[in-house]
Amino acid sequence: MSCLIKPFSATHYNPVSITDLAPLVCPPYDVINEEELISLKKKSPYNFSRILLANDNNYKKIGDRFKKWIQRGVFVKDKQENLYLYEQKFSYQGKRYARFGIISLLRLDKKGVVIPHEHTLSKPKKDRKRIIEKVKANLSPIFVITTSALSTLAQIHKSCKKTQPFFQFKDSRGDDNLVWKIGNKEDIKKIVQELNKCQLIIADGHHRFEVAHDYAKKNKKKFKDLNYILAYITDAQKSLLLLPTHRIITAEVLGCLEKLGKYFYITKVSQKLLEEKLKKNKGKFCFGIYQNKFFFLRLKNSLVLDKIVKRFTCLGGFSSLNNRDYEIYKHLDVYLLHKIVFPMIGMKEQIVYTHSIDEAKRKVSNNGIAFILKPPTLKTVFAIANKGYRLPQKSTYFYPKVPSGIVIRKFEKHGKTGS
Repeated sequence: MSCLIKPFSATHYNPVSITDLAPLVCPPYDVINEEELISLKKKSPYNFSRILLANDNNYKKIGDRFKKWIQRGVFVKDKQENLYLYEQKFSYQGKRYARFGIISLLRLDKKGVVIPHEHTLSKPKKDRKRIIEKVKANLSPIFVITTSALSTLAQIHKSCKKTQPFFQFKDSRGDDNLVWKIGNKEDIKKIVQELNKCQLIIADGHHRFEVAHDYAKKNKKKFKDLNYILAYITDAQKSLLLLPTHRIITAEVLGCLEKLGKYFYITKVSQKLLEEKLKKNKGKFCFGIYQNKFFFLRLKNSLVLDKIVKRFTCLGGFSSLNNRDYEIYKHLDVYLLHKIVFPMIGMKEQIVYTHSIDEAKRKVSNNGIAFILKPPTLKTVFAIANKGYRLPQKSTYFYPKVPSGIVIRKFEKHGKTGS
């Protein structure tokens, strides 16, 4: 029986010559803006962003640079196959958290076991395709979650904490990052067996997952184990934070509140009160609006939602859902926003996304508008994914992200080992 996960020989920064990963690692490629990219490159001539992003569309340069860094010994490859235990200790809104998971290879072709939850776009897939073709590697792990408690991994984590980490660094946010190698065959066997029983949801990395799947089909005769992808896997522990992604419309939106007033109670509030009301109204369709002032919108009657759905089904929003599945979507504000509220106000402009209410407030122009949302629950995300449905783009934001540059999975040609 093929295993869901397997150990591998990671390529990583050389611990002999590099004592601190802080100036070298970077966020995932899709959350780095131009300003941050400039800042990252200033930190080090070997900052990982230099091989993760082709901001000048020169993908050949990326591939050449990756090869040079290997030749110069910037990157080295482990001789032994390991699993890599990764822990993040971080703060959010004044609270301290610790989250751990395993970095391994994950089967790409386990349909119904590894489940996506978001739609993908052609542009980022084209970008990641060109990157993988030039570097012939998984540069960073996708982020995967299981609802099953990983008790065996938790026990091994306790043991690892008594030993010296392979890598340990404090990132730009001040968060602690720790990495241990798990090379003991018995420990690896136990973790593999535990995860073989799990169903997994892709939290972050849908574009890379699809690109890797397509690349494997075309190149499986060239490289070993292309039916696997580099992945970070964690369970739904308390330190798995799911944050909201707010929507900003910078173009002029006229008469929005008047149109929505037919179906929603609209209350003028302070930012602090809005945040409190959103937290208190879990499970109810409500959201905030910022248009020079903050407003809290709550559905006048839950039965009205069904009437609204019937009214807007002609737009294609819910035509493919049966009644039972619709009950799941009724608890997903971001979906209802896109399928009901936006058509209701005639919103067709391009959307800007942010996870910060303060940033949303700054980015809204005089006549623009920001929609402030609650985060979806993990239960809802899993329920929708298990049905085979997808959420709108930027529906989920799992925090914190896993930095890029901790470990790499370089492809190996058949019958060949080493870097």
